[in-house]
Amino acid sequence: MNRSDQREVVLAENGEIHNPINVDLVSAIIKCLCCSIGIPLNLFIAFIICHRRRLHRKPRNYFLLGIILSHLSFFIPSSIELIYWGLYPVESLCRAYVAVVILPQGLLLTNVLLALIDRYLAINHPMLHRRKMTAQFAGCLIITCSMLTVFLMKFVYIVQLGTIRCEVWLVDIKVHAIILIILFASCIVLNIIIYRQTKNLLRESRTLQTTQNDRDPSNRGTSNYATTGTQMCIHTDREKLGDMEMEATRTLVIGVTSLCVMSCLTLTFNATFFACRLIYGQFSCTNLLKIVPFVREFSMTPAIYGPIIFLVKNKELRACACKIAR
Repeated sequence: MNRSDQREVVLAENGEIHNPINVDLVSAIIKCLCCSIGIPLNLFIAFIICHRRRLHRKPRNYFLLGIILSHLSFFIPSSIELIYWGLYPVESLCRAYVAVVILPQGLLLTNVLLALIDRYLAINHPMLHRRKMTAQFAGCLIITCSMLTVFLMKFVYIVQLGTIRCEVWLVDIKVHAIILIILFASCIVLNIIIYRQTKNLLRESRTLQTTQNDRDPSNRGTSNYATTGTQMCIHTDREKLGDMEMEATRTLVIGVTSLCVMSCLTLTFNATFFACRLIYGQFSCTNLLKIVPFVREFSMTPAIYGPIIFLVKNKELRACACKIAR
């Protein structure tokens, strides 16, 4: 490879082309633990959604299935790394790793964004959402958007601007970073919008209930017992609305935290790496490559705790899981 080509790929400290698969014993143990925990959990939830027909009626469960399948895709690069490290270190396996290494993050952000859009439409346009958002349409939307994400993230290779080799191409990293930034920012903004609209709806519901109870003529002339019962009802409704508001807050915090763990860490590392290359030169930042395996492993954690969160927060899914477990 000539010098002009070497400027387009990531180089190691000795000036050789950096091998994208960098696994040591500690990293291999962490990957094995993540795969042994995450794969069964996600397969279990995917089985529940596919097996229980009553879950097929709600489009939101299809978006949940898309997120679960995106979680499973996180374990494909890790499995390739383990096979390459321990069993079969060949060029073709390394190329396969390069082809799929960043795709899981893009697919997960895409499916999270689709689920947020579904929630947004359900809140703001409930009649249109109920009429148009069918299970079949949700499935087609997930497949189409996932294929579009794969095409955009691998555009450089699909249109043959570059060849997949056992190397890290800088242009490919930049394309991935741009797409992930757009998806990440869209998810964060839409999550905040949904949270604010949920709070507004809860506030309007609280105001409407209080106004109706104050203006209801049937309440006039009733006994003190009825008045006390009405006040207790209003107090209970307010407590329920408060619980719903707290639940919306927790949902926002969990969603944003999950996105930050998965994407923000990767984007921060890429930005740091390119800033270091720009300021100090390409050979001065090769030490940063040593933490790449830990960044990837830490970014894989949402695929492990994500299914647990779904089981805890989704009562219908939890009920189905309990029936299967029995």
